[in-house]
Amino acid sequence: MHSKNHSKLRLAVLLIAAAFCCTPSAAFAQEPVQLPAPQMTGGQPLMQALAQRRTTRAFRDQALPMQTLSNLLWAAFGVNRSRDVKPGLGRTAPSAMNRQEVELYVVLAQGVFVYDAEANRLQPVAAGDARSKVGSGDAAHAAVTIVYVADPKLPFAQVDTGFIGQNVYLFAASEGLNAWFYALHGPQETAAVAAALHLADQKAPLYAQSVGYPVQ
Repeated sequence: MHSKNHSKLRLAVLLIAAAFCCTPSAAFAQEPVQLPAPQMTGGQPLMQALAQRRTTRAFRDQALPMQTLSNLLWAAFGVNRSRDVKPGLGRTAPSAMNRQEVELYVVLAQGVFVYDAEANRLQPVAAGDARSKVGSGDAAHAAVTIVYVADPKLPFAQVDTGFIGQNVYLFAASEGLNAWFYALHGPQETAAVAAALHLADQKAPLYAQSVGYPVQ
């Protein structure tokens, strides 16, 4: 009898542990990642970066250095000035009526994060490698995939995403990285990506952009 009760208790403990590990709340045990200050000098001249800007759908499965990741996210939609005329902080990409409504979800091999531009920090969302759940094919091996998230009812969100995506393309060209901006295909894929990012109901993934080292 004692052995039977012990087995039931052990099974219950295992089930509770498994349920906890599978819930989104377990991901929040991660600590925020403070990025190094972005380097705002260097890189290729603008005209040279424009000449080399292209889409390349192939990536080597190798993480970016933290400094490069910080520079990439700052170039995408970082804070570049305080605003004297209008309230708030200026960003490296424009947004209609200064809404700054697009959020950058950063998918790395170690987890999913949201880019906090003001603090230059990655806020944890989910632990584990979700790259294959967000990007298909070679995008699943990219060092980083940025998912652009906003309320799809906002009329200018898609246009503002395009501004950010071009910044990423130019940074990638300047740094010798590959980049691929792509749309999600249909409601089923959109729902799967939203689930992987643990998005609230009023938010949706609009586009994704993968960046990484060229395949040698």
